[in-house]
Amino acid sequence: MSGFYVLEPEEGMLFGRKWAYADLVDPVNYGEPPRCPVCGGPVGSREWLPPHRIKLSSAKPERWGDFVWGAGFPLLVSERFCDVYESEGLTGVTRFHSAAEIVRAGARRAADLTVPLPVYRLVDIVWNGANQDDAASGTVTERAVSCPYCRVGGGEHWQDRIVIEEGSWTGADIFTPRGAPASIMVSERFREVAERHRLKNLWLVPAGQYGYDVRRPGLWYVNRGDIGEGDADA
Repeated sequence: MSGFYVLEPEEGMLFGRKWAYADLVDPVNYGEPPRCPVCGGPVGSREWLPPHRIKLSSAKPERWGDFVWGAGFPLLVSERFCDVYESEGLTGVTRFHSAAEIVRAGARRAADLTVPLPVYRLVDIVWNGANQDDAASGTVTERAVSCPYCRVGGGEHWQDRIVIEEGSWTGADIFTPRGAPASIMVSERFREVAERHRLKNLWLVPAGQYGYDVRRPGLWYVNRGDIGEGDADA
């Protein structure tokens, strides 16, 4: 049995105060989104194209985490995370992009800072690293989805857990699941590595406690009921 977790910013705060988040700086260019191999529909956001120029929300080094979120991109990771990923033999990142250019940090220009700037890179993460078991996850949709493979669409939907279909996990340690409401999920091994190296600004929500409901503020929530951990045989 393999445990799975949803990767979120610490305390679920995309634009929190404890850790810096990033805003995109012009010019901001976008390409095409990833597409379902069956129906051809988009299964993610449009690709953020270079140059990757950002403003960090804080100039305080203690707020520079190993994971950086913001609007307009999926995830930036620190150079430290890149080193940990390589040294530990983790899998699932298909590309580490060139270092983003940090233009400002807080109210200060990057050139005016007296401490070295962190290095952050946009990452591409494998799609369909595992498939959600809709029935076991308690998934309810407003209407039938048009593509049974990617299951994008279907109007309003809700569920109180994520359960991975038995045998569908490819073995990737970080991945985007097919059919699930979570953008990024990780393996038990990823969790162990993250804890051992004390990576900063991440919250790993057990899949079996990750609920989603379009009728609730914030959409996703932690289901703390007496339910399983969302495990499945690899």
